[in-house]
Amino acid sequence: MRQFLLLMLTLWSSFSAAVMVSDLYEVDVSVADQTAENREAGMALALEQVLIKVSGKQTVLDNPAIQQQLTSADRLVKRYRYARDEVDDSVRLQVIFAGNLIDRLLRNAGEPIWGKSRPLILIWQAVEEDTQRQFLNQDSGAWAVLVERVMSERGLPVLWPTLDLADELVLPLEKLWGLFKQDIQVASSRYQADAVVAGRLSPASEEGWGYSGILFHQQTTLALSAQAEDAEGVLRLVADQVASYFASQYAVETNAVAQPQGFQLQVTGVENFASYHELLMYLNSKVAINNVSLLKVDGTRLTLALDLAADWQHVWSVMALDKRLSISEEAGVLHWGQYK
Repeated sequence: MRQFLLLMLTLWSSFSAAVMVSDLYEVDVSVADQTAENREAGMALALEQVLIKVSGKQTVLDNPAIQQQLTSADRLVKRYRYARDEVDDSVRLQVIFAGNLIDRLLRNAGEPIWGKSRPLILIWQAVEEDTQRQFLNQDSGAWAVLVERVMSERGLPVLWPTLDLADELVLPLEKLWGLFKQDIQVASSRYQADAVVAGRLSPASEEGWGYSGILFHQQTTLALSAQAEDAEGVLRLVADQVASYFASQYAVETNAVAQPQGFQLQVTGVENFASYHELLMYLNSKVAINNVSLLKVDGTRLTLALDLAADWQHVWSVMALDKRLSISEEAGVLHWGQYK
């Protein structure tokens, strides 16, 4: 039965791809009201959050060059508006920052920039509330909103499990609560997400809430643990740990005065001008690529010159998430096109 189920999960799988985070420079924060004084304080807090979100580092706020700019948040804002909180109906200030100005601030401060292409994370989350345990998914009301909010604050796209019969058979609630690694990995295989975060959240024995969980990414298994006065605080600490890990893998260390690194790249599969234009747009959208120029055309093969802000191995590790470029059978040559 187990072997049959594993086979079915494999047949149901679809290849994953990184998610382009469209709201990377957008933040919403809680404010007491819509007065100018509270709006100014809210924008300062929003600036702190967007800097953490884009850099992937909580410690970015300790940088003296960053600290000097925190009192001038309004000059980095494109627009803002107010909205009502879905959970408690409080007032929230939604701020959209100018991405180029945020990137420049981080670059001038010597801080990393983690681009819009980010790994899709499958969330297995169990919660104990009033002595009752439950499995969360996207239909779990306020709990789902809370999890999605803290992950979004760090620019982490999430995927919820369907919790259908297949999930129930492989990963019942008690196995998730016990953090059975093999069962979690087997249950996750049908979703083919880039990474998996599995954990349990419950009231702590003394006060507050506690979290215990695991992050699976490629060959890495990372223990996650947090404790705080409330559930939101705990989940935010977990999101910080997850974001910090991925930023260490994919964020680009930038410096405004650093010399670009020259690199030549050969790409096949560029069938026409539209495909060529799309490839250039794609490469130029990457934080670690400063400039792209065409050196040679040979049928559907292009030779490109890239000015890189990081070494090629790091740049490729980020682009490999998207699966728009793939390694061809020819050594040192990449193939352009959607992953199939």
